[in-house]
Amino acid sequence: MKRKWLQTVAGILAGTLLGTALIMVYRIGSEGMYLIGIPDAEEVQRVTIAYPAVTEEEKVLTDAEDIELAIQLSGFLKYELFSEADADGKPLVTVTYDMASGETVTVSANRDTVWWKGEAHAIKEEDTFLNVTEALFFQSEMVGG
Repeated sequence: MKRKWLQTVAGILAGTLLGTALIMVYRIGSEGMYLIGIPDAEEVQRVTIAYPAVTEEEKVLTDAEDIELAIQLSGFLKYELFSEADADGKPLVTVTYDMASGETVTVSANRDTVWWKGEAHAIKEEDTFLNVTEALFFQSEMVGG
């Protein structure tokens, strides 16, 4: 009786794990892979956003709400796992997270490529990251320029 119960539980767990894995594979394939390792807002002291094509002035964010917004912005950098990126391209936007520990974490992107941890990846939704960055942090420069 006890052995049959364990087999039933093991079967349910195996089915659940397999189903979860299939859903994850589908979602990553259809929606893209998130950047793993983007810091938590509580760990970040300051965020610097550089967009030299729009302005030479870097945006330095120290307000907790702005830091949270800049971290959430990385959600638009989901990338395609099996697509080749234009590694020779040049970044248009660079976001630097200055951590409370003294460490610096940097992510860069242009319209179709994200550079993260020394590797280039093809962005799943091209232009979205730049459009949102412009709207949130460089709107006055875009309108005035």
